[in-house]
Amino acid sequence: MKSIVLALLSCLTACSAQQAANQPLNVSQYVEQTCYSSASDELSSSFDIFLDDRRDELDALRPELTDENFQQLHFALRHFSTYWEQLEIERNQACEQWAACQYITATSTATSSMQPSPHCEAPNFEYNVSRVKMVTFLSDVANLQLQRSGE
Repeated sequence: MKSIVLALLSCLTACSAQQAANQPLNVSQYVEQTCYSSASDELSSSFDIFLDDRRDELDALRPELTDENFQQLHFALRHFSTYWEQLEIERNQACEQWAACQYITATSTATSSMQPSPHCEAPNFEYNVSRVKMVTFLSDVANLQLQRSGE
């Protein structure tokens, strides 16, 4: 009898450890896994590289530009960078809100047998809108570059 109880306890411990490895322990871990993947880091990194390349181009053109024109272009690059940071913050906040709602809904015992909760629709919409804004901004910046190289 004692060996059966020990076997059951070891099985419960092993199963609990496996379940804990499969599921995040808390909301913040779930949010981190959901919102801060390597894909978002790569997007930010590629935009930073893009801006660095534009700054290098601007520095190379410095002797050919008037001081006023150089300052305007330099300001525009800083504005791009600032706006990108704002979009990134907006996207991160919307994703965190949506992921937290998803986690709470999924772990709630009262709603676990129900259909997906409509409570997370607004944060999901905000998250999707914020990602569309980022893509639109990147597209606009790319179009500006294409227009410049086509002239």
